[in-house]
Amino acid sequence: MEPQIAFDTHAFVKRLTGAGMPENQAEIIAWGQARRNEHLATQPDLKALELTLKNDLEKFRAELKHDLEKVRAELETVKAELKNDIETVKAELKNDIEQVRAELETAKAELKNDLERVQAELKNDIEKVQANLEATKTELKRDIHEMEHKLTIKLGAFLAISVTILAALIKFF
Repeated sequence: MEPQIAFDTHAFVKRLTGAGMPENQAEIIAWGQARRNEHLATQPDLKALELTLKNDLEKFRAELKHDLEKVRAELETVKAELKNDIETVKAELKNDIEQVRAELETAKAELKNDLERVQAELKNDIEKVQANLEATKTELKRDIHEMEHKLTIKLGAFLAISVTILAALIKFF
């Protein structure tokens, strides 16, 4: 049982009645004061509460420190995992970039080869067209020359016939 604060109700009633209060009122007030004092904390109560609070606070600090250490350890684990994940992604990206670079170089080389092939084909086609043009020009010159020759012969024959006809006409008239 907890020690109670000593309250002299008799002395309290004497003081109240000495000040002019009726005795029955003074007794009721003294009784109420005594009851109120039953719920007041004593110095030992406060010391016990202080010790309990200190113990609870120390337990809470220890638990908090333990929880904090667990959180730190988990954070270090997550940090290490993230670092590994970042390194993995970095390596994968580097590999992907190298693959894309290689593919681009291959595509560039293929395009260059295609361009060179197309240029060679175009050059060959142009040379063929030029050769055909030269052949056609030569044929046309030959044909024109033949036609000129044939026309000359025909014109000569026509002229000879015309002269003969003219001579015959002159003779006839």
